[in-house]
Amino acid sequence: EAYDKAFEEYRNQKLRYKEFDAFQKERKKLEAQFEAELVAKKVEEVFEQELSTGTKDDRLLVWILDEDYATVLDEKRRDYDAKRKKSIEEQGLIIERTFDKLSQAAQRSQVEDYVRRIILPDEKLRAPYREKWKARRELPARLFVSKLKKESPGEYRKQFAAFYSARKTAAGEDDPLTYPYEKFTELDAALKAKNALLAFSKALDGEDSASARSEDDWREGFELKARTDALDEWKKGSLARKIGSKLEDIAGERLAEAGAGMKDLFKQLIYLPVALGLSLLLSFFIVFDLTKMRRGVRRLHSSRAKDFYLEIAPGLISFGRLIGRAFQAQAVIAFFNTILTFLLIQILGIESPLFLCSIVFVCSFIPVLGVVLSSVPIAIMAIAQDGGGVGLAFLAVAGVLLIHLVEAWILNPKILGDMLHLHPVMVLAILAVGEHFFGVWGLLLGVPVIVYILRFVILDEGIPGIIEPIHPADLLKAGEADAADDAIAAATETDEE
Repeated sequence: EAYDKAFEEYRNQKLRYKEFDAFQKERKKLEAQFEAELVAKKVEEVFEQELSTGTKDDRLLVWILDEDYATVLDEKRRDYDAKRKKSIEEQGLIIERTFDKLSQAAQRSQVEDYVRRIILPDEKLRAPYREKWKARRELPARLFVSKLKKESPGEYRKQFAAFYSARKTAAGEDDPLTYPYEKFTELDAALKAKNALLAFSKALDGEDSASARSEDDWREGFELKARTDALDEWKKGSLARKIGSKLEDIAGERLAEAGAGMKDLFKQLIYLPVALGLSLLLSFFIVFDLTKMRRGVRRLHSSRAKDFYLEIAPGLISFGRLIGRAFQAQAVIAFFNTILTFLLIQILGIESPLFLCSIVFVCSFIPVLGVVLSSVPIAIMAIAQDGGGVGLAFLAVAGVLLIHLVEAWILNPKILGDMLHLHPVMVLAILAVGEHFFGVWGLLLGVPVIVYILRFVILDEGIPGIIEPIHPADLLKAGEADAADDAIAAATETDEE
């Protein structure tokens, strides 16, 4: 009922909203094209004016040197040095001076000669400089058109009329403009009225009687107006303003977070390779000279730091051995994880199994995140290979997740528990708590740290069959043995001398 009532009111007013909307769009499009043409003409006019005095080549020379001397200078420098190198290689000539060693006057003379002989005769080489020149003159030209529109509307409309007539003539029957120019100006003037739609509809009905329109045409115009009015009304409402404000706040926060995230990512991309390289380098030096380093450290037992050494060294040695054993266990887990993934890839028929499994083995040392990293190349290969697709990728990811569950609930507790003499339930609890409070570091170091605290700090008993507790007396004996070895080595060196 409300629809029928509003439609009758629209029809009784003889409104032409569909044509009104189309006319506004066409007018904006034509005005943009006209002003773009005016700007291009103004740029070309200024260009010709600047080339009007002297010969064309002379003006082009001055123009290029004024506009982009630095670019031409670089081009000439490369050309000069390339010819110099070629002369040295082909003829054995020795030319001491490079281009940069020439005086400023000599450089400018060389550049001018290069522009005259190389750039000016070649339209292809000259074109980029001309485009740069036009781009730099475009803003003043746009300001000129804007000033013409505001201060000389009569001249502006006169030029627009010529543009409109030329467009309509050129378009012909294939793409004619909707209205003759006289009708266009009449309808354009109606847009400035207080009730623009009603004024436009009356101006248009002088050409096409409203009674000749079909029912469907009336309804199409009415519904277009109703949708447009509803959208405008909603945009002006309080809900739209609140949503817009909220979206702006969210966008600002997300952009700030993205900026901070990119900054952190950039730092990590620099830090990780450097840290890895330093770790490998230091590890190499330590292993290479491990015997001497061990003897040097053990000499602390006879130094002033003897008490500190005897108190701290046993715990550090035990903890180091325990960390090594934990990573040995992780390597075993990574091996089984890789074998299971290899079987999965073979069953599903995914290509490049060795390459993919090598990625899986490396990523298995990264808890939780390693599953995601290893799944990505497998899924990509499943989609990209012949006969693959999203379904195969889904099966592959599901299989990797299943393997991860086997790793998390069976392999981790069993292997870590057996190697470190810890109950599987205890291992699971430590991994859950460590990941919650310390993230990746909690997953990597949680189990060995807890084992160390339980076995060495609290119980002082070591791990049977793997690591025995180290006491200060053992360090004293080792230190005395190393001292004896050092004395024998020194005596041997004296005899050789």
